[in-house]
Amino acid sequence: MNDKRERMAQAQAIRAWRLAGPALDALRYEEIRNCDAAGIAAVIPAADLLVRLGVVISAETGLVEQQAWFVKLRHARSA
Repeated sequence: MNDKRERMAQAQAIRAWRLAGPALDALRYEEIRNCDAAGIAAVIPAADLLVRLGVVISAETGLVEQQAWFVKLRHARSA
């Protein structure tokens, strides 16, 4: 009997997350879009290091720029 209640509770939780998913994704996207450099630095642990390496943090920074940062970091560590 307890297994049935657990399965029902799990199914209910899954339905709730599926319903909330699109709204949570929209909220996350909006928060990222409106984030300033200070906000980015607060959520990216390596942001301080990137700033010290001379990388300008921008809300438009994408994957290509991130890979360039990693290359700079690798070269800085090997020097």
